[in-house]
Amino acid sequence: MRDVSFSTAERLALGVAVVVLLLQAFGVADALEYRRTALSTEPWRLLSGHMVHLNWQHVAINAVALLVVARLFAHDLSADRQAFVLVLSALVISAGMSWLNPGIAWYRGLSGVIHALFFAGAAAWLVSTRPRSLRAVWLPAALFFGGWIKVALEQPGGDTLPHAEWLGAAVVPQAHLIGAACGSMLGLAYAL
Repeated sequence: MRDVSFSTAERLALGVAVVVLLLQAFGVADALEYRRTALSTEPWRLLSGHMVHLNWQHVAINAVALLVVARLFAHDLSADRQAFVLVLSALVISAGMSWLNPGIAWYRGLSGVIHALFFAGAAAWLVSTRPRSLRAVWLPAALFFGGWIKVALEQPGGDTLPHAEWLGAAVVPQAHLIGAACGSMLGLAYAL
């Protein structure tokens, strides 16, 4: 039987996943969600809004996605870099939604931050791949450009929030877009 070992980046993601699951269990989402009107008096919501979720299905999907993305890019992004992407992208997403989408009054979830981590890893992998051959770059290129196609196609325009039946609530693909942009820039910076 093979030993299962986890990188520091994977342990970090596991810790974040446990925290988001515990926050769901304690039912504190209302006090921590991103609320545009409360940001000036309750600035912690810039970060905490990404740690709370709408329901158990939402938090479970986000926790698993974080673990998968952290593991996928553990070789390309150290734990310190992954932690930096998670924190900075949460702040950038919250600020971006506040400025670019003022009609979005509230937000809960880790998906925008997961998009940032995905794009940071994919961009770093793509740019730093050597030797530069089709065989070497096809997978990171497919992840990076395929991810951007997905993000572009899901954008509703303006402050519209499409309804997701599986979630039983509106989704905020604008957070995915801001996270993808932030992550792409960080991944490029890390690779260079």
